[in-house]
Amino acid sequence: MRCCCSLSPAYYFSKEILSSTPTPHSSDYTVNEEDYLTPNVSHDVRQRGAYGLRGYPKFANSYLAEVLVLIRRNFTNIRRTPELFLSRQMVLTVMGFMMATMFLKPKDTPQGVANRLSFFIFTVCLFFFSSNDAVPAFIQERFIFVRETSYNAYRASSYTIAGLVTYLPFLLLQAATYAGIVWYALRLHGEFSYFLIMLYTSLLATNSFVVFISSVVPNFILGYAAVIAFTALFFLFCGYFLSSSSIPEGWKWMNIISTMKYPYEGLLMNEFVRDRIYYVSTINNQNVSVTGADILQQMSINREESAKWRMVVYLLGWAVLYRILFYLVLRFASKNQRS
Repeated sequence: MRCCCSLSPAYYFSKEILSSTPTPHSSDYTVNEEDYLTPNVSHDVRQRGAYGLRGYPKFANSYLAEVLVLIRRNFTNIRRTPELFLSRQMVLTVMGFMMATMFLKPKDTPQGVANRLSFFIFTVCLFFFSSNDAVPAFIQERFIFVRETSYNAYRASSYTIAGLVTYLPFLLLQAATYAGIVWYALRLHGEFSYFLIMLYTSLLATNSFVVFISSVVPNFILGYAAVIAFTALFFLFCGYFLSSSSIPEGWKWMNIISTMKYPYEGLLMNEFVRDRIYYVSTINNQNVSVTGADILQQMSINREESAKWRMVVYLLGWAVLYRILFYLVLRFASKNQRS
């Protein structure tokens, strides 16, 4: 006869857990936030966690320490799940070789100019659509964030800054990989440094936009739908199908908020150097040299040298704005958050 006292307390504890563990269903694609809410604690404990004891700081760690710890955790997550980085890296690398072979050494002819335009608009679309893989990132971490910040483990701003800093070197590597492949194969004109900076800023802006969208949608299915819909609208109003001056007055605001407009026009300004002759056109039995300034004028794009750097500043401003909106959602719209 087995003595009941020989059973360890863990037996009853594990038995109780197993009997109360829910069975997953197909509806689990929409995560139930109630499963992740912080357990109910006494009013005194909540008050101490939210406002701090007299003479003690509200947060256990300094702001810098919080950021460093979160950055280290983010790098650990990337090392454990390298597909978060390698998926986009592989896409940009493969597409870079494909673009380099398709548009290899475009000629200085009307068709060569058209090939350059096709290359630049596809590059902009590629960089924006390839960032959709960031949609599930925060959605999967949302309830961990809610649970940890409910006890003031760290600040929402620390989480925002750490997420941004973590991805900066990876985005730079991805932009540099694509830029290095296509720049020399296509013999692009202008400044390589500007080409790289614009691609890098494009990745930063679209990553910030996708992260912001993922913070306001309940699941990644709606997140993908929202990101694709907005990206399609940005593509429509970027100035490729209709120049900025040809867009109806009622839709010009879409041209302004389209984050594709700035890299597209900036890359064209950098490519079509002002005094360079691209081809000779015959008008009224006379040969007319067509320069880069003429091409930009036909597309209603600013021809000033400083205008292309303003495009970088505008795009960077949108990236900062999306990060600020992301922080505001974390700070004021996250459930069960008291920090």
